[in-house]
Amino acid sequence: MNILILEDEPLVAEQLMGHIHQLAPHATLAGPLASVQEARAWFQKHPEPDLILADVQLSDGISIDLLVALKPASPIIFTTAYDQYAIRAFKVNSIDYLLKPVQYDELQAALDKFRELRQQGSSRLSLEELARFLEGKSVPLRYKENVIIHSGPQAQRIEEKDIACFIKRDLIFLQTLDRRVLVTEYRSLDEVEEVLDPARYFRANRQLVVHRRVIGGYKTDLQGKLLLTLKIDVSETPAVSKEKAAAFKRWFEA
Repeated sequence: MNILILEDEPLVAEQLMGHIHQLAPHATLAGPLASVQEARAWFQKHPEPDLILADVQLSDGISIDLLVALKPASPIIFTTAYDQYAIRAFKVNSIDYLLKPVQYDELQAALDKFRELRQQGSSRLSLEELARFLEGKSVPLRYKENVIIHSGPQAQRIEEKDIACFIKRDLIFLQTLDRRVLVTEYRSLDEVEEVLDPARYFRANRQLVVHRRVIGGYKTDLQGKLLLTLKIDVSETPAVSKEKAAAFKRWFEA
């Protein structure tokens, strides 16, 4: 049995692979692959595996989006801390959905389910089965703190303490406190918002998600918009619309 691992957290990947070596000692493992970019390149060069274990949120995007695009026949066991991806996961050949930290016995049950379904010639769960599996398994969301920036074959980790804001132009950029502007692989600021801690970041407008640490204050203009005073220079106007002004004030003053 060939198993592909998609996981961007080294310690989690190591734990998963250790569990699999015990549960399926004859399995051949590929990966771990930490990014959508790596996974896409892997599928271009290799035949589809018998099974995929995929973290929903990889270093540069959502694995579900890639798998929807590639449409592999391989059944998939998703691992994640994000409950809201459950139904999307179900729609991509998902045979199980394990919430982190992945427990040995739950992974064992998922692999047993995979073997049973394969013997039956089926790789899918019913929606009712998935809902029953998820019942009572809600855990606090764990947000991305560090961002991986890819430039050709090079990968660079940007620590959360160095992030100032995210900017939408033709692409999604990350600006650091020392004024570096780096291209990310996020496709939209909506996608950025999904993985950031809302206690630390605020979506000021369509072009800007800003970290709390760089906001010095604000003033209200004649139209009711808030003009933010930032501790760094950004090319986009740091303004909050009248409709979001009250929400921003509550967030900023919390």
